Amino acid sequence: MHEQGIIFNSNIALWKKVRSFFAKALTGPGLQRTLEICTSSTNSHLDDLSHLRDARGQVDVLNLLRCIVVDISNRLFLDVPLNEQNLLSKIHKYFETWQTVLIKPDIYFRMKWLHEKHRNAAQELQDAIEELIEQKRSQLLQADKLDHLNFAAELIFAQSHGELTAENVRQCVLEMVIAGPDTLSISVFFMLLLLKQNPDVELRILQEIHTVTGDGKLQNSHLSQLRVLESFVNESLRFHPVVDFTMRRALDDDVIEGYQVSKGTNIILNVGRMHRSEFFSNPNQFSLDHFEKTVPNRFFQPFGSGPRSCVGETHRHGDDEVHPGHSAVRYSVCPERGCTVENIPQTNNLSQQPVESKHAFGVQFVPAQNPGRTFLKHTRSPPSAERGGSRIPSWCLHVSVSVHFKVMV
Repeated sequence: MHEQGIIFNSNIALWKKVRSFFAKALTGPGLQRTLEICTSSTNSHLDDLSHLRDARGQVDVLNLLRCIVVDISNRLFLDVPLNEQNLLSKIHKYFETWQTVLIKPDIYFRMKWLHEKHRNAAQELQDAIEELIEQKRSQLLQADKLDHLNFAAELIFAQSHGELTAENVRQCVLEMVIAGPDTLSISVFFMLLLLKQNPDVELRILQEIHTVTGDGKLQNSHLSQLRVLESFVNESLRFHPVVDFTMRRALDDDVIEGYQVSKGTNIILNVGRMHRSEFFSNPNQFSLDHFEKTVPNRFFQPFGSGPRSCVGETHRHGDDEVHPGHSAVRYSVCPERGCTVENIPQTNNLSQQPVESKHAFGVQFVPAQNPGRTFLKHTRSPPSAERGGSRIPSWCLHVSVSVHFKVMV
């Protein structure tokens, strides 16, 4: 990762160059396709739940979300055939390595067997990404014409012109692909739980979507009108952010609120505490009222701040916000009883992660009646209790994946 990609690249000139490729991929014509791809990917995965069901007929919703997100990332930024489960397994091991190196470097470098294990895990993902890039390179060589150059294609051409090394291209693609399955899928998972815990909010979102779209299909032009949905996403990120801290290094000597900070000092900002400040009327309660007015940046930073903030931050209200669509109301999702944001076991090392165990996040997907009917049918009464949990319509998958897709790139 040394002087490669954008996450840990300390070579400022090179970082600016590679960041421009990320920024381009998250704006303009490529972004216009996100709405369609989020819906298409979600529908295709919901059409084939059989391989994700266990003996009890339940689906591991976190695994489902990861499959959807890695598929969306691939379609947008690579667009080559891949084995989702195989790639997700390698991504999971890669993050374990990443976490061990950053949090326990003394153990990592002292124990040879551990060092070897994680080095191999990192290499496995790098090799897998390299194979995907070679597939893309072959596609480009065989193409009769190039109507659309996606993220990987732009990087490959930059390499061919001598602007980037092969190692940097690989790391950039790797970082774009892994951003979703770790932070995004878990953010969406927490959003689903918060919807289950707040059925009144769910109904308000459904009513808003129906009011905005009528009997038609949600369009890009509708997105700015979905204020309740926007407040829900923001409040979810405030109430339970997946990454609740930001790391920075002081470039010069400074004084911060009376504290002397020397050049080179590592600084960790407690974003989780910032989001629970007294600025919010009930900081420890989930409430959309917290975003009835504009929240100053110093109290709400889910994407970080400054030049190295999330490259996709400015696009979170854009074309990739929402696509539930009437056809998306296909299932009611019934989580296990007691599966709430507050009750599920979690770790908080580099990010807040649910502790995964067998059946921990199994849900029932119950087909909705008359899925093509108007949203009003779903707003007349609160979700019913079924199989030990409240029912969450599967359009939430579309809503959450689409709204939050660029959060942690």
